[in-house]
Amino acid sequence: MPSVLGLMERREARAREDLESWTEVLEQAQAEVDAARERVERARVGREELVSVLAEESAVNVPVSVPSGGEAASAVGPGGSGAGAGYDERPPVWRSGMGEEALSGLYRKVFAVVVAASGPVSGVELARAVGREADSKNEVEKIRHRAYALEKRGWLVREKNGRFMPGPGPVGRDASPASAGRRRPDAVTA
Repeated sequence: MPSVLGLMERREARAREDLESWTEVLEQAQAEVDAARERVERARVGREELVSVLAEESAVNVPVSVPSGGEAASAVGPGGSGAGAGYDERPPVWRSGMGEEALSGLYRKVFAVVVAASGPVSGVELARAVGREADSKNEVEKIRHRAYALEKRGWLVREKNGRFMPGPGPVGRDASPASAGRRRPDAVTA
């Protein structure tokens, strides 16, 4: 009859082998995930760079193919409004020299409202200003989503309370990104 201690040692050894085997599988899977994540990031940066270059080079509306789940939907280039079911072309990442003409559809309207406002603007205020049903949470969220996209691309800044204001670069036509702060030059500070 084997000793209890011997049985426990064998059980521990088998468990250790299983752990080492699964750790190796996990490390291989993590390496694959990291490689895939890098490929996605490179593709995203390349796409954004291409859209930015096309926006800078194109002074007229040019049809742009926008992939959507394997299909190509037609959208109008900078300065126009998107074709189709109310979808606008994603805003480009803001760069020095870009004006609101680089934005399309609701993105342009949302940006214009924030720039024209005397202070930070909430999602409900944005929805009202662009003519959407401010009592409908769905409509407010659609507009707020566009403001988030503009924030992510450097056009707007979101305060801690969730209100939006122009970003430091696109704050005004005569302001330079290097000299602009988080507040607009015409904003009153107390």
